[in-house]
Amino acid sequence: MRFDRVPDIAKYLSVIFLLSRFGSNTVWFFLPLFFEIHIDSVFLIGVMTSITAAVPVLMDIPVGNLVQRAGEKIVIFIGLLLNLMPGLLYITGIPLFLVLGKVFEGFVKTMVWNGGWTLSLKSADTDAEAESNSVFLLGVNLAAIVGPIIGGFLIASHGFSLTFALWIFSAGLGALVFYLYIGLEGRKGFIESIEELFHRKTYADEKHHLRENWHDLKKPLILILLYSIIFSFFWLAVPFLLEDLNASYQMMGIIFGVAAFPKLFQIFFGDLGDKLGDLRVVSALAVLLAPILVMMSFTSSIYLIGVLFLAARLFAAGISPLIHAFYDSQVPDEVEGEMTGFLEFSKHTGQAIGPTMAGAAASIGGIAFSFQIAAFVAFLLFAVSYWFQQ
Repeated sequence: MRFDRVPDIAKYLSVIFLLSRFGSNTVWFFLPLFFEIHIDSVFLIGVMTSITAAVPVLMDIPVGNLVQRAGEKIVIFIGLLLNLMPGLLYITGIPLFLVLGKVFEGFVKTMVWNGGWTLSLKSADTDAEAESNSVFLLGVNLAAIVGPIIGGFLIASHGFSLTFALWIFSAGLGALVFYLYIGLEGRKGFIESIEELFHRKTYADEKHHLRENWHDLKKPLILILLYSIIFSFFWLAVPFLLEDLNASYQMMGIIFGVAAFPKLFQIFFGDLGDKLGDLRVVSALAVLLAPILVMMSFTSSIYLIGVLFLAARLFAAGISPLIHAFYDSQVPDEVEGEMTGFLEFSKHTGQAIGPTMAGAAASIGGIAFSFQIAAFVAFLLFAVSYWFQQ
């Protein structure tokens, strides 16, 4: 990779996102276990975990239009500031505030990622987009690897309060660095841009374009929905499975951190898809993923769970760039910007279903049953992707 081809803004954002998300990543994967202390229902905890994705389902398209009108920087900065709120709310341990914390997480996710992706992509030259994307995501991926490992040791020795305090400090530091090194200039006033969102025909135009291109778009949107269910299912199911096996917080953190490593190697699956065909590789990875999820439901060894979870995350990480590339091949260039909102809508809908599905299955048949349901979704992903090749 030639870093001199990567725009400075992508490098700055990578560092800022590392700082902003490091604190939250020390505790985020443990949140279902923290919620369990205050809420005695795995189903409700699943619903709460889904809120992070449910808010973007409603907000992705209007926030995307807000980015277009007010400018990326002000939207990202407000998102980074809002990232202070979940840590402040969670540290109270009050059930209502725990729910509000998840709501704020959803707003942060929508504003930071809509603005961040737009700012990074438009700053990169066409022939350097892959390198720019890799650098842009590097900070987030490093936080996802290192954060849980450190968090596991902190929670084991000091409880959850210290990690929530680290979340607040890290979020504030990320916002401060963004303000100092990138700034806030936008195209026009933020408040005026919000007001204009309610007086425009863009939404009707987007629905019209969606209907026009639905024949081609339905295939990638269905694949993204199914993949996202599996991706977010892990958020709830794996912490509870490890808890059932009496894993220590330290061991959980190591498993969560190591399982995030495959994110760094997604580009290799993209190359494989270019050579063999995106949908063909998706089918292969999905059919490999299904039996691994079944094995996780019957395994009582913490170490074997760690190995299987790593394999599951590897195959899931490989599916993501392939279905996004398939989406790109199906949508016309002239409406791709508009249709991205529906791509994110499909993705976040799946991410909202995943934890709720895991919580509902666990409340009926135990946490092992939730893995068997997820295996069925993986097999369905295989079947659908194979059918789309015909």
